Amino acid sequence: MNAVLVLTACLSVALALPTGPPTTACPNMIPQHGPSTVSGEPPYEVTIGKTTYSKGASVQVTVATTNETSFRGFFVQARVNDADFATNEALGTFSDYPEQTGGVECTADNPNSAWGHKNNNDKTSVVATWTYDGPCEDVGDLAFRVTVVQGNPATRYYTDIVSSNLMFDADKCETGAASYVISSIFTIITSIMVAVLAY
Repeated sequence: MNAVLVLTACLSVALALPTGPPTTACPNMIPQHGPSTVSGEPPYEVTIGKTTYSKGASVQVTVATTNETSFRGFFVQARVNDADFATNEALGTFSDYPEQTGGVECTADNPNSAWGHKNNNDKTSVVATWTYDGPCEDVGDLAFRVTVVQGNPATRYYTDIVSSNLMFDADKCETGAASYVISSIFTIITSIMVAVLAY
């Protein structure tokens, strides 16, 4: 009987959460697979295509192996990189991700506020687009926090893999706001002219 229980427990760990990170893991991003059985520098990294962010700006995000060591699961969030980085709320929205991956609702009413795996097939690299949809104000430097599950068994995972920082770009926000004002004024003037001519 004990042998059956042990075998069942081992099997459940080996097959743990193959369809993606659960929302219960959103705050600390730690897999519910039991304690990690790996140590040392992770053979994975997260890289970003820009160094700044602003409202509506998109950034390419890549999670990849650094030495051909494949992985089966991953979990990514963008967060303010301050003293509370380990538990800060996910910001922005992920899109354009491959079919084997998908969004995770770590922020209320945003099903793509985080990004993770949707199967436990071996992967060496995954790429998605992240867009900052917050206010046009400096909330602080942002960074992407990543957990990667190497698998075989599922207790082989690495946490706290962090990207370089994204710094707020006020100029882009101001340019966007100015463009909106100019566009609005042009629209109003055009409407007035059409009304006058029609009269």
